Amino acid sequence: MSINSANWQVIGHANNVVAMTAFNGALYAATSENKLWVRVAIPGDINWQVIGHANNVVAMAAMNEKLYAATSEGQLWMRAIITEDIGWQAIASAQNMVTMTAMNDQLYAVTSDDKFWVRDGKINLNWKPIGKGISVMALAATNNQLYAVTFDHKLWLVNFTPDGIKWQEIGHGNNVVAMAGMDGKLYAATSDNKLWYRTVD
Repeated sequence: MSINSANWQVIGHANNVVAMTAFNGALYAATSENKLWVRVAIPGDINWQVIGHANNVVAMAAMNEKLYAATSEGQLWMRAIITEDIGWQAIASAQNMVTMTAMNDQLYAVTSDDKFWVRDGKINLNWKPIGKGISVMALAATNNQLYAVTFDHKLWLVNFTPDGIKWQEIGHGNNVVAMAGMDGKLYAATSDNKLWYRTVD
């Protein structure tokens, strides 16, 4: 199995996913074919539905009825969460993003130089540095808690404290390419095109 932990269960397919997020009972994924897809976040090999385009996306998050996407060109984009092919609005710079998630009305991101950044969803705000990562390649959040998968296939609980970022290893995440969190669960797309989930609460 791709994810080396008894806690993870395969619940379907996730073909060519490069970024994923979750909102209001649904999973949203951007694929290498520059398409945006959605499916309900329940166990079962359910078909994904194309709902638009997602060109050159490398990281994605969702909050406040909006999808946010960072692209390989270093731009942060936003669009409404609706099942139509609508345009994305460029709202800020997003240079060298590896992964992104949303928690408490804030976007959290890690860049290729392994730095953590935060900002809210407003237009033309700068990202603020908040610490250093440990080779993070996927982020997700659920129930006001941040989780990370690192390039050495480990799953971490991430806490921001006055003394810096605290990391607690809680499992494995082999071959994860994108991750999302919702309702006390983590969802992971893996490089072998499978979709997995596990509970974390």
